[in-house]
Amino acid sequence: MGLRVLVIEDSLVFQKIMAEVLRDLPCVETVDVAGRGADGLAAAEKNTPDVVFLDLHLPDMDGMAVLDQMKKRWPRLKVVVVSGLSIEGADLTIAALSRGAQQFVRKPTGSGFQQSVTMLRAELEPVVASVRSQVDGGGASRPVVRTSAPPPVTARPAGGRAPTCGFWVTAIAVSTGGPEALSRVIPKLPAGYPLPVVIVQHMPPMFTLSLARSLDAKSPLQVVEAADGDILKAGTVYIAPGGRHLAVFREGTQSVCRLNDDPPEQNVRPAADVLFRSLARIGGPQRVLAAVMTGMGEDGLAGMRLLKGAGGWCVTQGESSCVVYGMPRAIDAAGLSDESVALDEIAGRLTSLAACGRVARI
Repeated sequence: MGLRVLVIEDSLVFQKIMAEVLRDLPCVETVDVAGRGADGLAAAEKNTPDVVFLDLHLPDMDGMAVLDQMKKRWPRLKVVVVSGLSIEGADLTIAALSRGAQQFVRKPTGSGFQQSVTMLRAELEPVVASVRSQVDGGGASRPVVRTSAPPPVTARPAGGRAPTCGFWVTAIAVSTGGPEALSRVIPKLPAGYPLPVVIVQHMPPMFTLSLARSLDAKSPLQVVEAADGDILKAGTVYIAPGGRHLAVFREGTQSVCRLNDDPPEQNVRPAADVLFRSLARIGGPQRVLAAVMTGMGEDGLAGMRLLKGAGGWCVTQGESSCVVYGMPRAIDAAGLSDESVALDEIAGRLTSLAACGRVARI
């Protein structure tokens, strides 16, 4: 059985484009369309969709209000935001993702109908595939379905083995479900957090700047979108800019952010593997405290092997609190996780570990 899809969008033209693309995807069974928020809620009540594509600009209701009602009434319903390509659109999208929307797609900017269809299909295909894998797996906390069953994973409990103390940086990798997860971790890090924090969140340009601004407004730490040449400072959070890889290098006595446009790795840019690899190369007495959180795929796995070889400590987000248990599962299955921690416990655990014999040099 394919996916049941609901599109809530007031533009008749875009309704047509969305419906045409979605109905052409092999894993979609039905597509219902609503032009108003109230009609969308009624359609969701009647047709029990697997996924809703929600425009946040509606004629009768605020899109955020529709999202809030959906998450309250159907907590496991997957909601995908349909976002305009503007700063305002990016800000609204980040707000929606922080309040429970799972992913987002960008409205096409093609000059004609067919070009818009082509652009939108490229956006929708991976998102629909992600939702399908979660539905087939039994819910939002299940892993991506694979052709052969993966080996059983036994993640280590938090606090099971004592870490080698002396961390100088915290590195976080996250993807699908990341904005909400980060909004439940970064604001809980205390003002005195003794390490710089570097984050790779899989996201296109413009949206990472909005994510940084959103987290900065909620957090005692300063949160910025990383810029080329930024010098890592304790108590500052650096988010890799969408569409660019972030690496860290030692330049003299300082640790410096360097951005590049090298090819995607694991089909993503920025990639956690790039960041982790660069941190592992710094070496010396300095150790990396890493966290791998909710997300599809295996980005971060190759880089984590190097980090662990350099004495790093790895925290993975527990399966039950992941939107998609893909990236953490890859780490857990490879035996690279030192401890598996529920989402709302990650900030406290990182804070405890960061205070453990910190290396003063950054």
